[in-house]
Amino acid sequence: MKGTISHRESFLSHIQHQLGKSSSPSASIQRPKWRNQVQWETNGCLSKDELVEQLKKQCQQIHTRVVETTPEKASSVLRLLMTEYGKGAVMTSRDHRFEQYGFSPMFDSLQRDGISIACWNTDLSREENIRQAEQAKYAVVFSDYTLAESGTVVLSSHQGQGRALHFLPMMYIVCIEKSSIVPRMIQAVSTLNRSVEEGEQAKGAIHFISGPSNSADIEMNLVVGVHGPVQAIYLLIDDE
Repeated sequence: MKGTISHRESFLSHIQHQLGKSSSPSASIQRPKWRNQVQWETNGCLSKDELVEQLKKQCQQIHTRVVETTPEKASSVLRLLMTEYGKGAVMTSRDHRFEQYGFSPMFDSLQRDGISIACWNTDLSREENIRQAEQAKYAVVFSDYTLAESGTVVLSSHQGQGRALHFLPMMYIVCIEKSSIVPRMIQAVSTLNRSVEEGEQAKGAIHFISGPSNSADIEMNLVVGVHGPVQAIYLLIDDE
């Protein structure tokens, strides 16, 4: 049962008045102008190819495999990966880019071979979507942005992509468009913030995922994938 909020505006206005601030939040809040712009300058002058090399190098540190391909070969390379790691159920997000890069015919072919292909479906209950994610061997999603500095993929939760899709399947395959690679977190967050300022609805959740989880809590022995997918693979698509 949801609660209700009463007299919120008058309460906040009273606090603002006591602080000597304007009753309009937007009028009283201004972005600081930093004398030093280290957050933008670090790696900001790298070319896209240099960012790709930085990403690949960082992924070696976070136990994540990078496989490069072209838009024309992306679907066939994905199928080869699934052959290499063994057959298993697949769950995808609802994303127009699967059609754009020709993945749908490949998924249809897998279904004809008896492999279960599911998509996060808003027509199903939350529990059923989670159940399918638990049973899937592969999660296949697209990143919105990818941070070269840390090997981090940035993805948002929405009606066609629930949070469980990123954490429950055994294998996590993220399709990364080369054009989406940015130097650091500041570029991704600034773009997301700008879209909200321009009227786009804020995302329910934004995930920053850097490969499979790593834990060394027990006797300092590193265990990879203990809290989520056992392995992460980045399928890097050269869309430029």
